[in-house]
Amino acid sequence: MKSRKQAILIILFAVFALPPLLSWYAFNYTDLGKQRSTGGHGTLIAPPRLLPAWDLVDQRGTTTPLHGKWTLVYPLNGKCGEDCLQNLYRMRQLRLAVGKNAGRIQRAVLVVNRDRSAVTVEQLRDYPGQLLLFPENMDGDALRSLFALSAGDRPFAGERLYLIDPLGNLMMSYARTADPKGIIKDLSRLLKYSRTG
Repeated sequence: MKSRKQAILIILFAVFALPPLLSWYAFNYTDLGKQRSTGGHGTLIAPPRLLPAWDLVDQRGTTTPLHGKWTLVYPLNGKCGEDCLQNLYRMRQLRLAVGKNAGRIQRAVLVVNRDRSAVTVEQLRDYPGQLLLFPENMDGDALRSLFALSAGDRPFAGERLYLIDPLGNLMMSYARTADPKGIIKDLSRLLKYSRTG
């Protein structure tokens, strides 16, 4: 009888105590806990970098502030060619994909060389609401360092998209190869939990 009670006690111990012990061991002494994801599909810029209070310009020359909405930014270094047009299309589709929250997102082309003719009116015709950003009063090196993800990074050569929050903080970067569905999930999550913008 005594041995039967001991066996029951051992079984109860195994049922209740072993799972947490095994989880603790796996988390601390194996690789299972080492590749935790934050759920983001881009590169988080930490800490976020506050951008100047630049004005964005629409096709008619009307200005709107950078701060105040979530902003998708595509850096353009040169004239707007085929890759540029694909990114204009990509930004438009990403914005539309968030549905009822689309009005909380604006799209901007950061014209790195400040060439006012880099994107033509004809090119923008199919992209109503597309804004341009000419980073006045900032030299090229300072601008690059603001958008670089690491030392030696060339932020305007990789066809990236950047995300700026409504307070003007540069906070996320997405590679050209980033899955659009992943970007949409990130945007939807941010818009759901953010009260700004």
